[in-house]
Amino acid sequence: MMKRIFALLLTVLMVLGALGGCGNTPAANDTTSPATTEADEPKQFLKVLTLGHSLAVDANHMLALVAAAEGYDGLEVGTLYYSGCPLWRHVEYIKNDERAYDLYYSKSSSAANPPQIISDVSMKDALVYRDWDLIVMQGGTFELAEADKFTDGNIQTIQEYVNEHKLNKNAVFAWHMPWAFATDPSLQEVYVKQTGAATNVYTEGYKAYNNDRLVFYNKTCENVENYILTDDTFKLMIPTGTAMENAMSSYLTEKELIRDYAHANDYGRLIAAYTWYCKLANVEQLDDIKLTTIPKNFLKTYTGAGDMTLTETEKAILIESVNNALKQPLQQTQSQFAEAPTA
Repeated sequence: MMKRIFALLLTVLMVLGALGGCGNTPAANDTTSPATTEADEPKQFLKVLTLGHSLAVDANHMLALVAAAEGYDGLEVGTLYYSGCPLWRHVEYIKNDERAYDLYYSKSSSAANPPQIISDVSMKDALVYRDWDLIVMQGGTFELAEADKFTDGNIQTIQEYVNEHKLNKNAVFAWHMPWAFATDPSLQEVYVKQTGAATNVYTEGYKAYNNDRLVFYNKTCENVENYILTDDTFKLMIPTGTAMENAMSSYLTEKELIRDYAHANDYGRLIAAYTWYCKLANVEQLDDIKLTTIPKNFLKTYTGAGDMTLTETEKAILIESVNNALKQPLQQTQSQFAEAPTA
């Protein structure tokens, strides 16, 4: 089914001239794109905007960097951010055109620099910032596992607003499925210390799922299967949550992928970015990855000096986790790396 979904998306983008690999050239209003010569490989162009929250920021933080390293030139990435933003809050903000968001923006032609942040923007501001080809939606925090949040009409209200204001009238929708929150008490305590909150609201929210990450993940998959993959308005689904669960079926623990109750660490962000890259670039299987050293200015949790370089095992787990998510997007696949390598 996912192959059929991507085939439809690809057909739309071919008509738009969005993918240079199909013989396209830069858009006429894109003065920042490098000029091509006869000796150059065909350039690829795709503009992606995500309407999300911090998990989308995590997933997209290294996306342009990954795309550039893998030879996918011209990818533009925008992430509209409001902390934990549920779908109903998006609806409230668009009613009043509230400038409540930050817009994170990056482009692979300048991937040496982290995404720039544009503050105090409305959803309309973000929609007209570029002529986006793909608009990615996702649920807010615990909405991901709550079936009624997929049937209350908010998804359709947001889509109607996007269709009204988007510059590229042929832009299509995609859905991002993030990862389930951590249940390790020490990671949840990080949140409490960071915010000064008396209690962790995410611990309270997890009571409905028996404080079990896999229960939360499985409910999320169930909702995607029932309400997103059956919705013809969504032409692509990005299974980041499954790639992360695949990695956590190895010897790696939550602490080695997640930095607090929910947010990904640098390694987790890289797994997420490669999942997105594969879906956007129509890569069915990773045989290798070119980005194995992360520049220091992209790092958030790495404690070493200078850049972060993946070990061979970390690289292998990333490739395995992403590939298994591409094959089985709504089911965790047990990793073959059950035991940590000996020193």
